[in-house]
Amino acid sequence: MIFIPTPVEVAPIVPAPQPKLTVAAKAASHHAGKEKPSRLAANARPASHANLVNTGEVGGKIIKVQAIGPCLLGRAAWYGGRYVGRRTSSGELLDQTHATAAHRTLPLNSLVRVTNLNNGRSVVVRITDRGPVSERLLIDMSPRAADELAMKTAGIVPVSVERVVEVADASK
Repeated sequence: MIFIPTPVEVAPIVPAPQPKLTVAAKAASHHAGKEKPSRLAANARPASHANLVNTGEVGGKIIKVQAIGPCLLGRAAWYGGRYVGRRTSSGELLDQTHATAAHRTLPLNSLVRVTNLNNGRSVVVRITDRGPVSERLLIDMSPRAADELAMKTAGIVPVSVERVVEVADASK
């Protein structure tokens, strides 16, 4: 006995729609292997960090913050070790308990939200120092900020940096 299959109607194969990437994700994947300084991405904000009021922790207290100005994309490293206990450009001592950072041009004592683009974690830090020394880096994070971003083992990670201001809490 010979088996002859009967014809079966087959539906055409339609490719699944591709997920849309945010501008920040496209820029991060596009520049992943390139050694270029940070670049300004005017409207690039990760989807979870729209220009809305969010919370952040600064100096151990929870505050509400709102993003102002453009979002910068670049690479971040962390510094500590022999620098812990030394004076920063603002006159404070670098310690392991406060989430602070070093940036070349942002005003000292300004607040910024730094988001690790590898894992989506973010932290609000205060700019207390000048740096980083390397032109390839956008920002240097204190040991506490690096812990919050889970970047210590990687050393250097792609980040988005956006300046924020504290917003008064209406519930008080």
